[in-house]
Amino acid sequence: MAPHRTDNPIVDGRSPDQPHQNEDQICVRVSVLEAGKLTLPEHFFCADQHDKNVRNTVPSMSFLINHPPSGKRIIFDLGMRRDLAKYPPEIQPHLQTRQPIFTIPDVSDSLRSGGLDPKDIDAVVLSHVHYDHVGTPSDFIRALFIVGPGTRQLLLHGMKYHSAAHFEKDLLPFERSIELPEPGHAGGQNVGGEQFDAVKLESFVGTAAAWQPLAPFENGIDLFGDGSVYIVNSPGHLQGHLNLLARVARRRWVYLAGDACHHSRILDGKTEMATWQERGQLVCIHQDKPGAEETLRRMMKARKEGFREEKVEIILAHDANWAKEHREGFFPGFL
Repeated sequence: MAPHRTDNPIVDGRSPDQPHQNEDQICVRVSVLEAGKLTLPEHFFCADQHDKNVRNTVPSMSFLINHPPSGKRIIFDLGMRRDLAKYPPEIQPHLQTRQPIFTIPDVSDSLRSGGLDPKDIDAVVLSHVHYDHVGTPSDFIRALFIVGPGTRQLLLHGMKYHSAAHFEKDLLPFERSIELPEPGHAGGQNVGGEQFDAVKLESFVGTAAAWQPLAPFENGIDLFGDGSVYIVNSPGHLQGHLNLLARVARRRWVYLAGDACHHSRILDGKTEMATWQERGQLVCIHQDKPGAEETLRRMMKARKEGFREEKVEIILAHDANWAKEHREGFFPGFL
């Protein structure tokens, strides 16, 4: 979660369609996984916070999605790495600014406490590749890793702007990873060499998968082809940022928002995304602030209007209050 320049506005594209539904609509089971905590200075996130001493220790939540028809298990985000020393040296100074940090239990611990093992996971979808969302990928020895467009450039070249904008070239197992294409382009991207694209998304889900309009969002992928889980392109925070929309009941969805928004006050419209001056530039926690604001607007619209009057609950990755109020949703419980 590094500060970024505030430019690159987003322009609306096609007229979107809403998720399809039928009488035998498939639902998935979503459980929250404890995945560590870190401490965030609130003034970097909320425009109405001017006290630089206000710091909040927040979770970096991970989510387990069970798809009953296929038996597949997906994890959305991996939270904090259990061994901070295994983050790259370039990130270590930034980690000191986020103390206290708690890394136990991590995702693997949380799975085991509920009767599963990392080897039981079929796929990992990363909202983005900031350090507090990537966990320990090597634990997941057979999972397909799915990342958003542009992740290749971040992993290989970083952003050369801030300590938290350094990334790990060898973060992902390239032979089991796929970078989703930019909306409007066919095929997966080659990430880190020829092997990255060896496994296609279609081979995982057993059906063709492509970006489609998904009201009120511009682009979503119907992951299983049955309207139960959508990967949502959610630009703004970082190149390749993804969200996940999951149908958990006949008329209820959860929207896993990653870092599209960092505080419920922003989501509720009570304040705006913070900016500040750094090195003579106006910066923001989001790489593309106008893009992040557009994604936020679409999230707020989804929460207010739902899908065909079906409720949509927005869950922010670092929402400490939400986590405290929904303990029943933590694995082995479910939302």
